[in-house]
Amino acid sequence: MPDSPSEVDFLALVEAIRSQDAKLSPLGAGIIAAISEGIADDSRTFARLFGIAHALVLREINLLCGPDAPIEILRRDARTQRTHLKLTVKGDRLMARP
Repeated sequence: MPDSPSEVDFLALVEAIRSQDAKLSPLGAGIIAAISEGIADDSRTFARLFGIAHALVLREINLLCGPDAPIEILRRDARTQRTHLKLTVKGDRLMARP
């Protein structure tokens, strides 16, 4: 991924997102940042790239979904539980840089 941000830039982005919404965990902000930056738009890819158990990523995704949530589930594979995601309007607002 030649256009993906460096690790330092990615972590700075995660912290910037968290500063806008104190309720977000580092993992949740990381998922939002990864979707926005085109690094990972599904749970399995995110888990593999960041070395995090897929179950933990799925748990966080469930916390990030719902009314007025930053992400939306597009579809879920019943066999693998791979969950495809996109940002909602709230997620786009979190990514808006001042």
